[in-house]
Amino acid sequence: MYKKRLILYSIFFVVAIVFLYFVFNFQMPAMKKRIFIFAIWFFAEIYLWISIYRTFDFFSQKEKNNKKKTIIEIFFTLLYWFPALIIAISMFFLIGKGIQNINQSGYLIIMGVCVIQYFIKFLLFSLLLGFDLITYFIKRFCRPRFVVKTVRKHFLKIEFCIYVFCFLLLTYGMICGADNFVVRKVKIFTNHKSLEGKELKIVLVSDLHLASWRTQKPMEKAIKLINEQNPDVIFITGDYVQFSSSEFINYIPILQQLKAKYGIYSVLGNHDYGRYSYFPDDNARKEDVQKLIDYQRSLDWHVLLNQNKKLFLDTLKNSITIAGIEYYSPKKLFVNEGDINKTFKNIDTSDYVIFLSHDPLAWHTVKKRNLPANLTLSGHTHGMQLGIYNSLIRWSPASFVYKQWGGLYTDPNFSNKKLYVNVGLGSVGLPARVGISPEITVIILQ
Repeated sequence: MYKKRLILYSIFFVVAIVFLYFVFNFQMPAMKKRIFIFAIWFFAEIYLWISIYRTFDFFSQKEKNNKKKTIIEIFFTLLYWFPALIIAISMFFLIGKGIQNINQSGYLIIMGVCVIQYFIKFLLFSLLLGFDLITYFIKRFCRPRFVVKTVRKHFLKIEFCIYVFCFLLLTYGMICGADNFVVRKVKIFTNHKSLEGKELKIVLVSDLHLASWRTQKPMEKAIKLINEQNPDVIFITGDYVQFSSSEFINYIPILQQLKAKYGIYSVLGNHDYGRYSYFPDDNARKEDVQKLIDYQRSLDWHVLLNQNKKLFLDTLKNSITIAGIEYYSPKKLFVNEGDINKTFKNIDTSDYVIFLSHDPLAWHTVKKRNLPANLTLSGHTHGMQLGIYNSLIRWSPASFVYKQWGGLYTDPNFSNKKLYVNVGLGSVGLPARVGISPEITVIILQ
């Protein structure tokens, strides 16, 4: 009985992954590169399910005719596999309609709730796998007197408590954390002639992900907070949309309220290139990217596309230079439109240079090539929207992927090159924030 079910689960696993890859290939091309993540998630879900079934004797034939037991099994089975069912229905819906023809915010909320389930299940799988490995070696080499199955039952009950706690925590993070904006203030002393005797107030925001908001109210609140800082200049480091430029349109009346003495400067992020949405061909995708650029320029934003621009601070021709690169990562991922050479071409190295790059990994290229960037400003990481971020402790799972994932960074070997990473306004993937609040950064350059 068990072997037959194992074969069925294996077939289900293969079919599900092939199906997802097929959908992503046509509807969200960039996501097919991440199919291995979904493969790991599905494997973890099946492993956890088999463990629960075997441990609690759901395969037992002794109580085959017990109707109450059968009803409980059916209910538990449906509850456990409900997120997978919702994802399957969503994928079929996506095939029929396409991401651009559905309610994108609603889609992200539904998928986000499923991601929360998979996030928790993967945590439980990791703990259970560790437990199983330990008990295997105990059985193999120590021959204990205790019954492993009994201990496993207690362990799975503890895991259920962990599940409830995590679910409630992430639900709170989804309802209350997503728009709990914080204003972080940082002072940077430059000792540079461009800013001698002056102070420049910068507001940095990143990763708006406009489709991720259920209503426009959070963005209205964020814009009000930004304007209250009375910024001299505003920098926005990409990921305005999740899928396509159409998300930007409804927010134009809100975004045009942004005010700064010396203007607003922006660069593009990986989500701004239409790689997460379906387009009939690459020309259509490029046209959509151009629309997004045009929308920003209609708001009098300075969109820097591998360019640099002088910002004059007074009539004495004192200036700083702002260099902005299109999405660039030294890892050479599926989106890599940035050109370092163009961005720093003919740059005035006597100025204080601020480098805008969506991905903070560009800072490593700045140091490696000793480029004239005194301050690099980035976003992209979101701090994985989960962790601890305060004046005493700063930790996030994002640190496993990015050494510089949030806050101000310096390198003792390059004392004149600093990096600040903003953890973003919007959400991506996980529609919640726990411990990593959406951020508006105020940087005072002196």
